[in-house]
Amino acid sequence: MKLPKGFGGQGFSGMMAQAQQAMARAQQLEEELAHERIPIDKGPVKAMFDGTGQLVQIKIDKSVVDAEDIEALEDLIVSCVRDGFTTATDARNAKVQAIMPNVPGLG
Repeated sequence: MKLPKGFGGQGFSGMMAQAQQAMARAQQLEEELAHERIPIDKGPVKAMFDGTGQLVQIKIDKSVVDAEDIEALEDLIVSCVRDGFTTATDARNAKVQAIMPNVPGLG
C-alpha cells in the first residue's frame, strides 16, 4: 500500500498534528472572514458582504425606484447580490486553498 506524500518520517502523529493545525487555522479563518467587508457597487445599487458571502447591507438609490419599471431594479439587485457572493466565495476559496496544501494526502 502506498502512503500519502509526507506520511513517512513523522508517521501518523505528524500527519495528525498537521491536520489539527490546518483545522485550527480554518476555524480562525472563518472568524476573520466574518469580520471582512466586501463592497459591491452597481451604481444606484450598492451592497456589502462579509467574507463568508453573507449579505450584510444593501442600499438602493431612490432614483431607480420606478413603479413602471420594477424589473430593472430587480435586475440590478440580483446582479449586485450575485457579484458579491461570487467575489466573497472566490476570496474565501483562495484562502482555504492556502491552508489545505499543508495537510499530506489532501488537496
